Amino acid sequence: MKITAVDALKVRVPIKGDYRMAKGVHKALDSVLVRVVTDEGIVGVGDIHQGVAGYTSETVDTIFSIITGAYAPVLVGQELDSPERLHRLLTEERMGNPFARSGIEMAIFDILGKQAGLSVAGLLGGPVRKSILLSGGIGIETPEVAAKKVTDIVEAGYRTIKVKIGTDDVTQDIARVRACRRAVGDDIAIRIDANAGYNMTDALMVVKALGELNIEHIEQPVAGEDWEGMARLRALGAVPIMADESIVTPSDAYRLVHMGACDVIKIKITKVGGYINARKIIDVCESSGTELVIGQGLCSSIEAAAEAQLACAFSHVCTVAEMVGPAKLRDDLTDSPISLEGGQLSLPEGNGIGIDLSEEKVAQYTVGGEITAPAS
Repeated sequence: MKITAVDALKVRVPIKGDYRMAKGVHKALDSVLVRVVTDEGIVGVGDIHQGVAGYTSETVDTIFSIITGAYAPVLVGQELDSPERLHRLLTEERMGNPFARSGIEMAIFDILGKQAGLSVAGLLGGPVRKSILLSGGIGIETPEVAAKKVTDIVEAGYRTIKVKIGTDDVTQDIARVRACRRAVGDDIAIRIDANAGYNMTDALMVVKALGELNIEHIEQPVAGEDWEGMARLRALGAVPIMADESIVTPSDAYRLVHMGACDVIKIKITKVGGYINARKIIDVCESSGTELVIGQGLCSSIEAAAEAQLACAFSHVCTVAEMVGPAKLRDDLTDSPISLEGGQLSLPEGNGIGIDLSEEKVAQYTVGGEITAPAS
């Protein structure tokens, strides 16, 4: 089976309200939709959202440019016989660009699953579960608004919530988390995420202040490259430390674990470049006994389903995931959005990633794109 064409479309899907993080604000879901076509007529899809500027240097424009200008010409005409070989081919063609590579890998695994009559979780050796619990999340809000929002999330069936922090106003961040704990009581798990927003002084203040609130973990309290700072915060023992921005490659995961800089690792399929690297990071976590969480806070049903396939394929993955992005959308790229009812995501029934595109909605939300010339 050969790849005959690759197309990429820039899409913008409206969201229900601004989603504020330490490093920026999402006002819409901006992403690149990828479709890989084969000579057997099987089409695979992938979708890559654009992170805020402080999270990644990749944008919709750079992702689109790399896929259409560098990756598509290399892929067209290739035998779709080995995802690992194609992964290495793309890496050799253009180093870095994990977001762009992840979209291609989503589509490739989608094709292989459809060809084999298996879900992607099945291709990866699973599934070990058919559904996974979810952590409901809120952005940066006033303590009063945050308390109301987390109460609504719990009433909707979620038993774990995630609260964004990481602003310049540390006092307000601490007050937000305390207000959320008062609002939901002690039986609900709370995770907090600073998105690398703090310097070490502020991070120490937050970790020490919130240690008494039974916080499940604090995600990326300091800059992604500040591994020594992560290790110092973990040594306090006040709140478990999760690494997100610090982990892009399997070697990052290995080094961070072995220097004692995290208790938990976060995988986002876009950030790590797709299924191949994600699987290797899972192996690092399992062999070292490091907890692992998977999921995006803002994404389409395609990306959420792609991550659900990964989360349901391996027993070591934490059973409370974070692919809740579709809940923040006003619409989606499919007529059958992935269900997040009751704080739980069920693995899609179909083969491959398990999500069918709505061509009408794709056309409605496309803001630019191109199709590669098919192989001769």
